[in-house]
Amino acid sequence: MSTWVSILQTALPFLYAALVYIFGQIFFRPGVAEARVRRVMPFAVATVIVHATYICLFTLHNGRCLLGSFPEISSLIAFTLFSIYTVIEVRRTEQASGTGFFVSLIAGLFQIFSSIVVTGEAGLAGMEILKDPVFNLHVTAAIFGYAAWTLATIYGGLYLLLYKAMKSNKYGAIFEHLPSLERLEKYGLRATGVGFGFLTLAIWFGWRLMSVDPELTFSSFLFHPKILATLLAWLVFGVTLMARRVIRLEGRKLVMLWMSGFVLTIISMGFINAFGMRV
Repeated sequence: MSTWVSILQTALPFLYAALVYIFGQIFFRPGVAEARVRRVMPFAVATVIVHATYICLFTLHNGRCLLGSFPEISSLIAFTLFSIYTVIEVRRTEQASGTGFFVSLIAGLFQIFSSIVVTGEAGLAGMEILKDPVFNLHVTAAIFGYAAWTLATIYGGLYLLLYKAMKSNKYGAIFEHLPSLERLEKYGLRATGVGFGFLTLAIWFGWRLMSVDPELTFSSFLFHPKILATLLAWLVFGVTLMARRVIRLEGRKLVMLWMSGFVLTIISMGFINAFGMRV
């Protein structure tokens, strides 16, 4: 089994590199044949399946998930980011997806780093908790949530770039194969919804994990620095979804809302975690 883990660990960077090349051809070259575009998403799905197989074999071989070190988590981030993207755009084969270039590039960089550095060994201090299934579900759900919101930020950034180009009537061939503003907004909302759902699960699993401590109270759980950061992210993107459904906020204002929410969340997590380390 260890042989297969090594083979897949080596193969994954090449698969993502191939995706970057194919999506790059779509994004930067005008007039790409539609038949070639239709072949991209099946290859993307195959990459997701191979990556999922690697994660399963790694877990079986090491008795734990890819959570023992940052290089291991980097592979999980690559998988979650690209798999969520694939689920969101899997039916979209009629036109080229410029977003795939950026998503596969980011996911590929994470996987290349992981494949080069990962050893399969975890720190002894964290070994026992890595065998706790609730902890694995909690962290995995959180990673899926933040990966989905990273994807929403990519969609939002492309939306604002395309919006600005259209307003100034200064956009070239590289924008030819981007989705329309409406589609970018739609995909961003889908990614936000997926992230909100996974982070809801992460909060619930976190409560289950911490509730086994007899000294834990609701207030100590609620005001834990990392819980505060997670709740802030959950609240901001929950407000985004409510704004779209309740007051029918849409277009550039909606995109700016979830983009500013992501930035606010990242900044807040940095401050809260830094403060939490000192208390």
